[in-house]
Amino acid sequence: MIVTIAWERALHQRGALSAYAVGEDCVVLHERRTRLVCVERADGTVRWDIPLGTWPRGIALSGDRVLVLPQEPDLLSCVDLRTGELLWSARTPRFTGGVVATEDTVVVGGWRGYTPMTGLDLADGRVRWTTTSPVHSVQPLAWGGGVLTGSGAEVVLVDAHDGSGLARWRLPEPLFQRDGAVFTPLGTDRFVAGCGQASLVALGLGSDEPDWRGAYEPFARFESVGGAVWMHRPRTGFLTVDPADGTRLWSTGTGVGQQRVAGAVPHADGFLVGADNGGIYRLGSDGQAVSRCSLGRRIDEMIDAGDGGLFVMAKGTFASVAVTARGNATVPPPAASATSGRLTDITTDRARP
Repeated sequence: MIVTIAWERALHQRGALSAYAVGEDCVVLHERRTRLVCVERADGTVRWDIPLGTWPRGIALSGDRVLVLPQEPDLLSCVDLRTGELLWSARTPRFTGGVVATEDTVVVGGWRGYTPMTGLDLADGRVRWTTTSPVHSVQPLAWGGGVLTGSGAEVVLVDAHDGSGLARWRLPEPLFQRDGAVFTPLGTDRFVAGCGQASLVALGLGSDEPDWRGAYEPFARFESVGGAVWMHRPRTGFLTVDPADGTRLWSTGTGVGQQRVAGAVPHADGFLVGADNGGIYRLGSDGQAVSRCSLGRRIDEMIDAGDGGLFVMAKGTFASVAVTARGNATVPPPAASATSGRLTDITTDRARP
């Protein structure tokens, strides 16, 4: 395989600590501790670069607006995605975390039980509703015409407009207690929740009972990729299950499992998997490594660009990357910038059994 870096941007901080959001034609990045930067997807050209607080607890996009919730100052800011102009800001209680945006509302709060949960009008930042006391919620997710929240053994689909409950589900075990994602969507009417020690539960609209529940080996996080639910297992690679019933499909083989995996994206008739040793592995449809190459630095996260390419959050950088098979350009590389991009060919190694 050959890795082509179309463009790359130095973050001047650890990539794993950098919040980001990918839009239709741009990427919004937090970098240099206090800067929020918007770059063009095509070539990495800077669209705007503004100061906006330290270490965001969340960045969310909605239409032509970007919502940012920094750790300091205690402000929720709404920025014009096209120009970088600050449209409005709203004071938030200290330690406010969790930000999710719908078409016309942004919901914040509930992080670790420190603050109330509040819904604000996306147009002007006006408060639409707020809970009467602090609430504890896992990381929220915009889904099903509302916002998924949860605590303990209960999941609630909240109406973003008024804070009322649209649907509720009781779980057989408490939800994961972590800052990362606890829900992953399975289309528009079903989702998976992580609960217990290492379990997944599939829930859906129109039913109070789980579609299925599966118990697995311990995993750090999970996501939906290429029609399957992938579980990231520390130092042992991936385990995938069927989203229809939770049955096991396959797990990654020798080589990939020895590294801390950083994400997976669909590629040709298989998948690409990043690892913290800088390796990018190409997996077949059965999850076994077919070939590998190296980016040359630790990979913290891989993001599907949705256009045949991918974005990589690496050690101190964010890059637009394409991977092609040797002698067979199955994924055309993005256009490289004449000023900010560079092309790098990296020799392919075959994965060893």
